[in-house]
Amino acid sequence: MARHLQGKVAVITGSGQGLGKEFASKLLNEGVKVCLSDVREDTGLGTLKEFGERFGQENVHFVKCDVTKDEEIVNLYESCEAHFNKKVDIFCNNAGINHLLGWRKCMQIDIMAVMAGTEIAMDRMSLEKGGNGGLIVNTASLAGIVKGFGEDSSSYFVAKHGVVTLTRTLGQAITTKKNGIEHICICPAFADTAIIENVGVSREVLEKRTGIMTPEFVADCFLKLVKTGRNGDAMVVMKNIPPFMYGDHSMLMVKALAVGAKMTEKLLGGAVFSTRHQAGLLVAVSALVLFLLYICMALIL
Repeated sequence: MARHLQGKVAVITGSGQGLGKEFASKLLNEGVKVCLSDVREDTGLGTLKEFGERFGQENVHFVKCDVTKDEEIVNLYESCEAHFNKKVDIFCNNAGINHLLGWRKCMQIDIMAVMAGTEIAMDRMSLEKGGNGGLIVNTASLAGIVKGFGEDSSSYFVAKHGVVTLTRTLGQAITTKKNGIEHICICPAFADTAIIENVGVSREVLEKRTGIMTPEFVADCFLKLVKTGRNGDAMVVMKNIPPFMYGDHSMLMVKALAVGAKMTEKLLGGAVFSTRHQAGLLVAVSALVLFLLYICMALIL
């Protein structure tokens, strides 16, 4: 069932430009009242003026916010509610940077601030504390699912893995049943924003890897996620590919590998079930499945 967005109130961090700006545009177009936020006041005010003219000044607001400071996130949240005279329904942890300012700064903004924003939003949305529940949307990345390019960018990949795990951990029925808050995240590959500039990899290389998407395309997928994403979902967005949910099958995989480990211990005299053994087992199982399918088709025909 699609979420009803008309009349809702949303906060989006890092929405003066880039993906956050496009996310805000999509929500405003759906009738959501949006509080923009950015650490750069000039950028944010420029976007506020633009969106005020397009969607009506009564539907958009701006609050300057440095997400590394908890008190500024609190001010952002409370200022939004005071301006619109309504409770926040959707909180988007979108602000982010690449690794160029060092691993500590990268981690501080890309995961620590996301956790802080989530904590502050949950404290105010929670049914257990008098709130109305709500939706928290995190901007993760494909970097939150795959391994990194190398040492320099490791902090970015570690942070985004943390965002995906945070979303899935809090987005479980046992938690949502108590507080009424759902959690989802979007995991885009490379988008044509400032975050891919000067990262040590050329645009040509990025295009060859997964392609560079327009922010508008990512925002279209973001809207689909907000409307239809289920609690704990992580949506992967890649160029020229329809968006899809990347499920967490880790425990199922662990259990399957545990069976393989027992087989290896018996067959190979206590040898560790290595990735080489796992690959061999996967090939054998795949061959068996194909053989059985062939037999079934032969019998049917």
